Amino acid sequence: MKAVVVEKAGAPFKVVEGIEKPTPGSDQILIKSIFVAINPVDSFQRNMGMLVDQWPAVLGCDAGGVVVDVGKDASAKFKKGDQVCGCTRLGVPGYTPYQEYFLMDAKLALKAPKSISLEQACTVGVGSYTACLGIFTGFGIPLVDVKNPPKAKDEWMIVLGGAGSVGQYCVQLGKAAGYKLLATCSTKSAGAIKSLGATATIDYRKSEDEQVQEIASVTGGKFSMVYDAVAKSHAFARRLLTDVSKSSEKKHFATTDDWSEIAPWDGIKMTRVALGPIGRTGDALKHQPSLNEDVAAFIPMLEDLLAAGKLVPNEYTVVGKEGLQSIIEAYDLLQKSGGTGPKLIAKIQSP
Repeated sequence: MKAVVVEKAGAPFKVVEGIEKPTPGSDQILIKSIFVAINPVDSFQRNMGMLVDQWPAVLGCDAGGVVVDVGKDASAKFKKGDQVCGCTRLGVPGYTPYQEYFLMDAKLALKAPKSISLEQACTVGVGSYTACLGIFTGFGIPLVDVKNPPKAKDEWMIVLGGAGSVGQYCVQLGKAAGYKLLATCSTKSAGAIKSLGATATIDYRKSEDEQVQEIASVTGGKFSMVYDAVAKSHAFARRLLTDVSKSSEKKHFATTDDWSEIAPWDGIKMTRVALGPIGRTGDALKHQPSLNEDVAAFIPMLEDLLAAGKLVPNEYTVVGKEGLQSIIEAYDLLQKSGGTGPKLIAKIQSP
């Protein structure tokens, strides 16, 4: 089969033929890769070799596709022809979707509801899984039962970076869990973020002092949870939780920054969200031993929320023409855009 390959760290992407088509194990499914989403982690993998098991490597982690083969133990949920999405194992041969066919662990794969397209589906995995790890695992909030939703709470959840992929899912999941949401974002994005469920937005371009004053005014200090969804606001989050929050509840901070040195904060539980080791075992999970079990527990909830229209996939732009070359074009465009704007996706082939 064909794939987009990187020969070594720092090398350019290129389309090659002759890649072996993987075979699913008993608890896996084989997927025909239709749409893939480009993520910032692709750059870390390509340029630094992070989370790459061997070279040459096929990258990618967010995909929407169609099941073409099912392992024996995976057949309880999946069958040939099902449309699926989610985050695959990063950098593990056979699992990465920048190729015509790839594997997924059945317990970590989402069955895409008929209410969303495969284009939309490929934007769901990384963003929603990462949001869930901070909100439900990190903050300790119970999973949402769509049929018996929680009552609205007179308490806020703050999302720093609400317009990004992770931030958008944080806003929606926090609202589904019954909280009022305040998100920082640009004024241009404010309307879209409010349409996803944010009660209030704050312009992140304002000075930190101005943002602190507005957050205090809007929330009255009624918050105990802050999610830094852009991996660069931990000092700001600490100030909010220490100086602005008046909550008597246990205070929580979650961040997608799992690489910087951040000393523990007195009286605040910190969660460093790292989705990268998903699907792996052993030492790869030493910092998040329950990662796979946590994600598996999120799957039914996410499927129900998507089917009910309570969770809306990211806006997206399809780059280039159908074919593997469009992945390279989309990756290059992401580097030029700096990661702002709609999710960039590429169509590999027709179903």
